[in-house]
Amino acid sequence: MGRLELPNLVVPTDMQPEEMPDLLRYWYLGSKGRRHMMMRRFVEVDKELRRDNAGVVLDIGSAWGYNVMALTSLGLCAVAIDLVTDQFAYGQRIARANTILFDALGADAAGLPFRDACFGSITMVETFEHVFVEDRPAVFRECFRVLRRGGRLVLSTPNQDSIVERAKRFVVKHPGLRRKLPTMMYPSPGIGRAGYHPYRYHLPASEKEVAGLLHDAGFDVRRARYFLFVLKNTPDGLFVLARSAEKLLEHLPGIRRLAATLCIVADKPS
Repeated sequence: MGRLELPNLVVPTDMQPEEMPDLLRYWYLGSKGRRHMMMRRFVEVDKELRRDNAGVVLDIGSAWGYNVMALTSLGLCAVAIDLVTDQFAYGQRIARANTILFDALGADAAGLPFRDACFGSITMVETFEHVFVEDRPAVFRECFRVLRRGGRLVLSTPNQDSIVERAKRFVVKHPGLRRKLPTMMYPSPGIGRAGYHPYRYHLPASEKEVAGLLHDAGFDVRRARYFLFVLKNTPDGLFVLARSAEKLLEHLPGIRRLAATLCIVADKPS
């Protein structure tokens, strides 16, 4: 697995900050820490794609579409889907500004509108935790169905055992403390289907749980990796120091399991 350089996309000058989706304005165009958190996840997922069997890549949970545009600019054919399509219009504008084809449609990952074995790879970057818990087995079964033999699924999701997620679970138990902290995605186990919206639903699962669901769907789980220690609120002036600390922590086996992000690679048997 070599180093992968993903492209910097030009954002049209006539796209005003106040109209941009949060994932574009506060993350892709945000502080060094926020941008690093976003881009690192795409890099770690995309570098796991097998170029010898990439075929067409399906990116599930694409939001404004950075990953599908990045993969397209790297010479791959990629398709974006999302249950919520509001951000696709911004993706189309950015794609035109970068002369990149942006193929996107609204779809539910639990019932993909594609024929069997039509994709070579599937990516899910920070999407699994937003899938309603009861739909997760169906999502992986659908991924298995639309992948061709030997195809690969790569996903990143918050590490349930990370320092950050442990802190979130503690805060949820103390409403008074939660009111004093900045807004963020807290675990939402009590939300039923009637109140479900993917952007307000956050329920990470453990490596064992994710791997178990993949195995039940028919996948062979190849590996799991843990990465990312830079916090989103890291001041720009401390970013270089935080990045250096991250590199060190990720090389310490016991500490690495506390990293913010879990990446799992699974293949459909050939």
